[in-house]
Amino acid sequence: MRLHRPRIVAVLLILVMAGTAAAASAADPPAAPAKVRRWESNLSAGAVDNGRLGIVKSIWWYALPKYIALGLSFDYVYEAMPLSIDIALNAPVGFIIPFACAGAGGSLTVGGLTFYGAGVKIRLNRKFGLIGEYRHYRYSHDSTRNPPTKEMSSAGYFGGGIAWLY
Repeated sequence: MRLHRPRIVAVLLILVMAGTAAAASAADPPAAPAKVRRWESNLSAGAVDNGRLGIVKSIWWYALPKYIALGLSFDYVYEAMPLSIDIALNAPVGFIIPFACAGAGGSLTVGGLTFYGAGVKIRLNRKFGLIGEYRHYRYSHDSTRNPPTKEMSSAGYFGGGIAWLY
């Protein structure tokens, strides 16, 4: 039986290519999918235009990772510390993340609260960053008149702080 040189070369070439592909696939294990971080916590402090020091603590859960978050926040911007339910829309552009947020809530001692705002988060690494935000609050409280009545007030808050992902 006569062996043809071109057929032998072709078979050897196919075997070498198959062996190289098998070695390459065995050397590179399949990459695990990146962990999606769905929880974020922000803490900021700043000035309220009614002369008070304001503190805002927010805890966010990303319903649509990186873009839409739902959360709770404790907003110390007037006499009470109300709890509010919030929504935020984020626009991640690299390590800079501009956002807009809004929320509504209240406290047991004082009336209701609504707010809207915007800000920017700057990621320093995968889990930690800085935040700067402005929020405009509208809330009801007891007046100083006799007899006290409920009246609506508004206040602007500008603060800065830290943000981290879980």
